[in-house]
Amino acid sequence: MNPDLHGRNAWIARNILLHEPAMRRFLARQLLPSGVDEEDIVQEVYGRLIEMSSFDEIRNPRSYLIGLARNVVLMHLRRARIVPIRSLEEMAQTDFAADAPSPEMQACDRQQLQLLALAIAGLDEPARSVFLLRAVDGLPYVEIGRKLGLSENAVQKRHARALEQFMMLLGRGGNACAQATPVQPETRKASHDNRT
Repeated sequence: MNPDLHGRNAWIARNILLHEPAMRRFLARQLLPSGVDEEDIVQEVYGRLIEMSSFDEIRNPRSYLIGLARNVVLMHLRRARIVPIRSLEEMAQTDFAADAPSPEMQACDRQQLQLLALAIAGLDEPARSVFLLRAVDGLPYVEIGRKLGLSENAVQKRHARALEQFMMLLGRGGNACAQATPVQPETRKASHDNRT
């Protein structure tokens, strides 16, 4: 199998297939020309996706997939001898999701950035500087070591520790491992005295 084709198929499987039900719901609301059914449109949409030279420009796979299905339906409607007026009117009134992230996604992204900023601020020095020079400036470990007066090995270890701390804080969607609050000995004794 052509590796390029395999990569393209993998991208479609990861980013497009989960939106097929939404595309089918959209198609179920459309008046298709006679001789064209939903399966024909779905196959043509996937055929067009496979023929694309690159997926780099697709920011919102769901919107792109539904928009592509809409274009295929419009093409079939234009080719049909008798075009129901209602079909074109419905197509014109159909709302599509914008490429911009939803307000919920924007709020979630802001929250994640805030957690990341707090995590970076919580790093001790020189781990904070190592992380920022590596992640933001993209400097290699050797150059970071030269700037901070550390060995390359020390830089690598501090970077690894910073990433480990981030994983603990952000790795579960911002919910670090849940731990029970330890009960103080005097609280335990008072609780025991109240029961007797």
